Amino acid sequence: MLVKKIAFGDKSEAFIEERLTDGLNVIYSDDNNRGKTLVIQGLMYSLGYESIFPSSFNYKEKYFYSEIEVGSSKYKFLRKKNSIAIKTDESLQIFNSVSEARYFLDKFVFRVPKILKDNRPTLVDLSLLYELFFIGQDNRNPSGLISKGQFNKLDFKNMVYDLAGLSPNAENFGEIKDIKNRITDLKTKLNQTKKKISLIKKNPDIAEIASKTYDSERVQGKIRAISEINESISKLKRSRQREINRKSKLEQLVSELSSLNRGLSEGNIQCGECGSDKIVYSNNDLTFEVSNIDVRNEILKSISENISQKVEIINDSSREINTLQESLNKELADAPPSFQQIILYQEQIVSDRNYDDESFSLTLEIDALKLHLTSSQEIDEALKVDRKDFDEKLLNEMNNLYSSIDPNGNLEFEDIFTKRDSTFSGSEGQEFYFCKLIALSNLLDHSFPIVVDSFRDGELSTSKEDSMLDIYSALDRQVILTSTLKDEEYNSDKYEKRGNVNSIDYSKHQDCKILSGDKKEDFVELISSFDGIVI
Repeated sequence: MLVKKIAFGDKSEAFIEERLTDGLNVIYSDDNNRGKTLVIQGLMYSLGYESIFPSSFNYKEKYFYSEIEVGSSKYKFLRKKNSIAIKTDESLQIFNSVSEARYFLDKFVFRVPKILKDNRPTLVDLSLLYELFFIGQDNRNPSGLISKGQFNKLDFKNMVYDLAGLSPNAENFGEIKDIKNRITDLKTKLNQTKKKISLIKKNPDIAEIASKTYDSERVQGKIRAISEINESISKLKRSRQREINRKSKLEQLVSELSSLNRGLSEGNIQCGECGSDKIVYSNNDLTFEVSNIDVRNEILKSISENISQKVEIINDSSREINTLQESLNKELADAPPSFQQIILYQEQIVSDRNYDDESFSLTLEIDALKLHLTSSQEIDEALKVDRKDFDEKLLNEMNNLYSSIDPNGNLEFEDIFTKRDSTFSGSEGQEFYFCKLIALSNLLDHSFPIVVDSFRDGELSTSKEDSMLDIYSALDRQVILTSTLKDEEYNSDKYEKRGNVNSIDYSKHQDCKILSGDKKEDFVELISSFDGIVI
C-alpha cells in the first residue's frame, strides 16, 4: 500500500500534500505548530482511523481526502465526520459509517483480520488494524492501545496472530467449547444419578429430601444458562433488525432513484419552490448531485453493494441466532419450566429405579467425549506452541533492533505491551515503538506503510536517529515520518544531505494555520473526482 496524496479542507481553504515518494519520507519544520500532525492525522482519518485532532481544529466541518495504491489498483478516499466514500476507476461506494466501510475494504482493498470476540469471529475495527503500522503523537501508551474502542490489547495480539496465520479455527474452537460443556453437563447428571442411587439404597425418604435441594440448585443453574443465551439472542435480533431496517431504506432509495431515471427520460424535474433542476442524494455527511444520469448510476451501484453487505451481515446474524437457538433448545430439553414440573421430577426420583443403567450409559458417553476432546485439544495445543514460537521470534527481533540503535541501552523487551506501571525515560518510549513497528513489519510482511508522527519524541540522539533512518530506508515499503528540528539542525540541511530521505519542509507554513485559500480551487477539483459531490 502506497500513500500518493493527502488533502483536507473545504470550499474556502485547504491543504494538499502530493510530494510523497514510495520510500522514506520525512516531513519536518524548524518549529512546532506547522501542520505536520494535522496532515498525518488527516491521512489516517480519511482511511477510517479515529484520529486525535487539536481542540482548536474544527475537523467535523472539514473534508479529508487521500489517494492510495494497493498493488496495481488506485483508490480515493473521502471522509466527512463518520461518512466515507471510496472511489475506483470503476465504481463509487458510499458508507454511512467507518464500521460499514471495513467490510468493503476487507472484500476489495486489503484484508481486515478477523478474531474471536465474545466467542464469535469478528472483523476488527480499522483503528485497531492501523495501530499495526501507525503511531500518533498524542496519547501514546506503551502498556495499551492508543485508540480506545471496543477492542483491547489482547484483541491486538490475536489480530497479529491472525495476520501470522495463527488464528484458531472457529469451528474447532466451537467444537472444543461444545464438547467441554457437554462433558460438564453429563458429569453433573452422572453425579446426580450416583447420589440418587446411594440415597435410595439407604432411605427413599432421605433421598427425596436431599434431591429437592440438589435439583433446586440444578434448576437455578439451568435458569442462568437459559437467561444468558436468551440475552445473546435478543442482542443479535436487535442488531439484525437495525440492519434489516437500513437495508429496507436503501432498497427504497434504489427504487426512488430508479424511478427518477424514468421521470427524467420523459421530462424535466424542478423544485416547486425555487425552480432549480438540481437533485441531490445525501447520507449523514456527504452530498452528491444526481441530476446527471452517470452520477446517479454510480450512486445506485454503491447503494446496491451496500445492500449486498447488509444481506451478508443479516445472514451472519441469522446463522448466529440459529446456533444459539439450538443451544437454547438443548438447555430447555431437560429444564422444567415451572415449579409444578420440578415437583414432578422430584417425585420421579423416588419412583424410578433404573439408575444403574443410566449411570453406565452416562459413563460411556463421557469417556467417548473425552477421547474426542483430546484429539481436538491436540490441535489447540499445537496452535499454542506455534504462537509461543512466534512471540519469541517477535521479541528477539525487537531486542535485536534495540541493540542496533542503542548498543549501550539496558532495556529488554518481554512483550509487545509494557506492564501498566512501567515507565520509559527520555527517548526509550520512541525506541520501543520503533522496535515494535519494525519487528511486526518484518515478521508479518504486511502491505501497509510505516507512519510515525514525531518520530524523534523524547530527545532522540543523532546517532540513534541515524540508525533508525538507515533501517527505515532499507525497508521494502513506504515510510512517512514527521520531525521538528532544532535551529542548528535545520540550518545544516539535516535531511537534505541524506541520499535516502525524501525531505519535505513545512517551516514556511503559517503558525497554527496550514489551511489556505490558495489551495481551495485545487482541493475542490480533487473532491470533484467523486462525481456529483456537493461541497
